Amino acid sequence: MTIGASERDYAKLQLGPDGEPWLSDGRVLRRWDGARFVPVPISSGEGVDAFAITPANDLWLARAGAIERYAWQAGRLVFKARLGEGDLPAVRVSGILAAGDRHLWLSTTRGLIQYDIEAKRARSYGPHDGLPDIDYSIDAPQRGASGPALAISKHGLVLFDPERPLPEPRASPLAIEAIELRRGEDTVAFDRTGADGVGVTMRPGDRDLRVVARVMSFVDPAAHRYRFRLRGYDPDWVMQGDRGERVFSSLPPGDYRLEIQGANADGVWSPTQRISLVVEAPWWRRWWALLLYAFIASALVWWLAYLDRMRLKRRHEYQLIRQKRELAEAASEAKSRFVANLGHEVRTPMTGVLGMSELLLTTRLDDRQQGQVWAIRRAGEHLLRLVNDALDLARIEAGRFELDAVDFPLDALVDEVAELMRPLAERKGVRFAVVVAEEARGGWCGDPTRVRQILLNLLGNAVKFTARGEVSLSIEPLLPQGLRCIVRDTGPGLDAEQQQRLFRRFEQAEGARTASRYGGSGLGLAICEELAVAMGGGIDVSSVPGEGACFVVRLPIERAVRPLSSPAVAGTREAVPRNVLLVEDDAIVADVIIGLLQAQSHRASHVGHALAALTANATQRFDLALIDLDLPGMDGLALARQLRAQGFDRPMIAITARADAEAEPQAMDAGFDAFLRKPLTGELLAEAIAGQSSPSPTDG
Repeated sequence: MTIGASERDYAKLQLGPDGEPWLSDGRVLRRWDGARFVPVPISSGEGVDAFAITPANDLWLARAGAIERYAWQAGRLVFKARLGEGDLPAVRVSGILAAGDRHLWLSTTRGLIQYDIEAKRARSYGPHDGLPDIDYSIDAPQRGASGPALAISKHGLVLFDPERPLPEPRASPLAIEAIELRRGEDTVAFDRTGADGVGVTMRPGDRDLRVVARVMSFVDPAAHRYRFRLRGYDPDWVMQGDRGERVFSSLPPGDYRLEIQGANADGVWSPTQRISLVVEAPWWRRWWALLLYAFIASALVWWLAYLDRMRLKRRHEYQLIRQKRELAEAASEAKSRFVANLGHEVRTPMTGVLGMSELLLTTRLDDRQQGQVWAIRRAGEHLLRLVNDALDLARIEAGRFELDAVDFPLDALVDEVAELMRPLAERKGVRFAVVVAEEARGGWCGDPTRVRQILLNLLGNAVKFTARGEVSLSIEPLLPQGLRCIVRDTGPGLDAEQQQRLFRRFEQAEGARTASRYGGSGLGLAICEELAVAMGGGIDVSSVPGEGACFVVRLPIERAVRPLSSPAVAGTREAVPRNVLLVEDDAIVADVIIGLLQAQSHRASHVGHALAALTANATQRFDLALIDLDLPGMDGLALARQLRAQGFDRPMIAITARADAEAEPQAMDAGFDAFLRKPLTGELLAEAIAGQSSPSPTDG
């Protein structure tokens, strides 16, 4: 008969739960199928050292360091549990006896092992328990239907009760056997009585501190374990196995406490024994030596610093000058980028605002609608002027800023400001009041745009920071001449520190907290102060936290001879109708320009990118091209060069929202005939188109 397994001297054969012979050759579990032994599928893992079958058709498998339990169901093994990991000794099991549902008895080369399934504990039995031998690997323990079990060793038989409970584990006392160290050529031993009272002092030069401990139990000494922990040196316990000894060859100076524990054969750790340890520092590491070193080092550093002071002074001065120059260059570059980016982002939508309002004014509107459109247009123009003023701060600093001295009616200016700010205040539930002294009414000579800008900034801040109460504007004469504009609010107010940095650029009252809650860039008040100073006046602020704020603007301007009337919308110029190619990626701006061109009797074909423009030029004939410089993909400069290369000889006008000075020269170098910056108006377009001579317009 062929068993179908490797021939090994520890093969096990017994009847399985199905009544057929089962075989373990130490690696694979097999069963007899009537013709040969075939493998039985089990969970993956180490080889099978032994197995046992219970009357309840349970199968127990012994593997390296663990016991697995299976149930025989419907002709196959079903895994139920894995036991003993970390609880069993590291020894090969040669046989298993299952006693009830709680106890397992394992025969090994190191005695009999009892394992409690519920408590998950193991205990080894050997000669120290009265057994005649330690090697029980001949066969598995055997038991009849009831009564004691029988185990066979090389020197005798052992009868035992397989269902006896596992004894409760108890800790064994731990004794300090030796404490000694090497001092020169001698061995110095310390008193080891009363371990918790032992104090060890290691002098400079002492070495090889040796501590020996023993568990006071004679049950299976080979199973004893020891661990040490030196407080201040070891991060955790250091396991020493069955060696109750630890040697410290050398230790850094300091105070330590050595803790020792031992575990008996039941795995129960003993109470901790402690030894205090002091390692003295050598003389050159004592406090007075360290103080001497510090004094010498300080003197040396002072001497070197004295010798090198002049050189470092010159070097620091040079570095400071270079750093200031680099900071100035970086600030200038950042300001230029800010100017260019902000100008581009604002000019494009402002083309839609101003252009659409201009187109609306050419339609039939009643008086109320016309007034609303005029308000939109004035607000848009003022917003654009504000942005331009913020971008021109560098010119203000350079002293190249100029004011426009014209006559203007104060009443109309104040009414315009009030019309813009009153809805904002009323929307928040805040009262809005305007009081103009009779002596201040009439015409004045100055820059009305700048005056309007100051008032709108101050009133806008007052409305923004006031949650309830009132915002008011008062205007009265300033002696000996000029205007005093007073803006009051019932907002949160300002403390002294906030008032000091209120007019700094890019700063707000509470810094990032104010910006995150109310928005803004921190430029408004700085611009207001710059404008007021440019007019020869200034701005004063008084405030108490919780009681609002009061801003007083002093403008020493002169009286006007006569006020100016309200501006009228410029009429469209008469122009020869032309067929215009418009290349613009912004749909709103394109609608505005098309409307302005159609109002001037021109025909417009709009495309959104360069590829469409090249296609339109190949299929149609145009008298003029309006091209945005910032197009997706191929930009306007590259498109202009490509059109010229394809033979387009008609005028081309560049339109852009860029604010940098290099944009216009670049456009002219690319082949453009004219240059316009957004926002565009009908008058600007008419002037630019009229200034371009071209062949007779096409018929379409």
